[in-house]
Amino acid sequence: MSAVTPVELVTSTPAAPWLSDGSTAEVWAGTAVEVPDPCIIVSLLLPRTTSEGHRFFCVPTARGLDLPTKPLGPGPGRVSVDEGLAQLVVQTLGHADVDLACVGYVRNVVPVPDATYPHPTPWAHVPVFEPTVEVDPVVTGSWVSLDDARPELRARHWRPIVEHRLEASAAR
Repeated sequence: MSAVTPVELVTSTPAAPWLSDGSTAEVWAGTAVEVPDPCIIVSLLLPRTTSEGHRFFCVPTARGLDLPTKPLGPGPGRVSVDEGLAQLVVQTLGHADVDLACVGYVRNVVPVPDATYPHPTPWAHVPVFEPTVEVDPVVTGSWVSLDDARPELRARHWRPIVEHRLEASAAR
C-alpha cells in the first residue's frame, strides 16, 4: 500500500433511501487514503488514459455496469479487507502481485439500524482501491468514460470517487 494522504468529503446524502431511517451516506476521496474500519465490500478502480481520454473498467452485473467488487460477507464470517482484496485482484487481474492504494470510500452512517440493515453500525465502509501502475484485467468487461457511462452509473455510490480520480488525472 502507498503512503497515506489526506481524504476529503466529496458528497453526502442525508436520509439515503437505501439505508435505515435517519442514516447518511458519505463519499470520501483522496489519492492514497487510510483504509477505514469496518469494511463490508471492496472495489477495484482500473483507470486508463487513451487517445479517447480517461476511461475506467467496469464489469457487467445483473444491476448493470459496476466496478469489479467483492462483498466481504456478513457478521462474524466476514473476511478481512486484505483477504477480500487479494481474492478480487486475482479474480480480476489474474495475479496477486499488484500494489494498491485506497482512493476513497463510501461510508454508511447508520445510527439506528432497522431490521433490514445487515452491516456494522454506526459506520460501514466500501473502500475503492486503485493499482499504483496500469494493469490489464483478465475478466470480461468494458472500458467506459464518465461522460458515456454517467447516466447508467448515476446510482452507483462509488461514482463520485471515480469522478474525483479521473478529474485529478485530467488536471495533471
